[in-house]
Amino acid sequence: MKKHLQFLLSLVAIVMLSTLSCTAGNGDWDIVITKNNNWRVENIKISTNGDIEFNDNYTDIVAMSDDAYIKISMVSFGMRRKLYIRSDEGRINYRYFEGSKEVDFEPKGRAWMKKMLPDIVRNSGLDLENRVNKTYKKSGVTGFLKELEETESDYYRSRMVKYLLKNNTLSKNELRSLIREFPYRINSDYELSQIYKKYNPVFIKDPEISAEFFNSLEEISSSYELSQILKSVYKLNELNEENFTHFIEAMSDMSSSYEKSNIMKLALADDKLTEKQLNALLDEVEELSSSYEKSQIIKSLIKEKGLSTGNVDKIIELTESVSSDYEMGQIINSMIREEMIDQSNLNEFTALLDNVSSDYTYKGILSQLVDYEGLGSERFDFLLEASDDISSSYELSQFYKTLLLRGNLTKKQHLKLIEKSKNITSNYELARFLTMASQKMDVEDDEIRDALIDATQEISSEYEYGKVMKAIYSRNRPNR
Repeated sequence: MKKHLQFLLSLVAIVMLSTLSCTAGNGDWDIVITKNNNWRVENIKISTNGDIEFNDNYTDIVAMSDDAYIKISMVSFGMRRKLYIRSDEGRINYRYFEGSKEVDFEPKGRAWMKKMLPDIVRNSGLDLENRVNKTYKKSGVTGFLKELEETESDYYRSRMVKYLLKNNTLSKNELRSLIREFPYRINSDYELSQIYKKYNPVFIKDPEISAEFFNSLEEISSSYELSQILKSVYKLNELNEENFTHFIEAMSDMSSSYEKSNIMKLALADDKLTEKQLNALLDEVEELSSSYEKSQIIKSLIKEKGLSTGNVDKIIELTESVSSDYEMGQIINSMIREEMIDQSNLNEFTALLDNVSSDYTYKGILSQLVDYEGLGSERFDFLLEASDDISSSYELSQFYKTLLLRGNLTKKQHLKLIEKSKNITSNYELARFLTMASQKMDVEDDEIRDALIDATQEISSEYEYGKVMKAIYSRNRPNR
């Protein structure tokens, strides 16, 4: 909705050529407004200095500090008017010009001032904070919202809402009226976020108002601005279960995986989350479209202490939704380092491994498990069976070498490993593995030597076959 509204407003702005700029310094305030009034372009310049006090309806000036002044110059449809009001020894002096000719202020200049001054003040930011306070005291939130609607600049509208909340304590009904109206009167995501970031605690205290607050966040189309708001909401409030649900729902509306993941990391960085809130956050992690961002969240979760069995199962389930082999490998290696895998979740972990398509990544994971005691006495058989899914002769031989060197294997396991080596289809890689095996195993054992010779029969290259046989029968065997 907000995107469509902003698009239409952009088109209108192009047609109407409405702009606003202002500079202030050394007590001077120079403002230029270019706007459309009934399809007639008006250029208005306002210059002020000193303290100026307006009457209640901003149709006149009732007091000015010494040497204070206000100059209003307007060109509309070729007609130039200028009003110069200054303090002159405690009195307010008015001078009014049409074109280059000065005209008596009474009655023509006063009529023009009375007609134009309220709109000029409203859209120039003059006396803004004081005007907000006076409007609220006189007409409450209803009068404030009417004044907000008649103000054309999102910048000033945003400041008006901030002044209202800064200087006044609103009732529940007033807060409800405000949150139901002001977000739809301010089109700029940035200006809206300036209000939300600072004053969200005002709206979140009451459950009913809180729901209205989170619903209004739908008006923020920028993922960046929404993320800034939600960060502030999380930092400034102790969110109960209901508000955390609203928080998650608001986060789910963000299109940017990067911004969404930043919010998740913030929530995961402390110990405030309940089990229910953590599960709600984990459900949202699955919706991240970026494998990288998803993996970052999951890895940060893995480092958390005191995760329940249910949390670990959920993390394994989430990892299955990571499409990148590299990122999945990083996550699984983190699980292994944090000793999250044991007999209770081995089936789920095995199913997770089936999602890894890269032989290189898969081999790396199995290599990590060679020394992993969490798999218990079944570790060797598990790894050997898992190695059947490695299709690359190079990666398979590399893994078998790792298993041989680090596995602290028994004779029975040596024999199983030799038998499995027949899965290596490359003459070169099979010869390399069997050569190493002949150096690391006890080839004086008849069963070992016969198993090696049998495996060597799988090599069709005479050259590679000869190298292995020479290694087997060499007198310089390290294990002789």
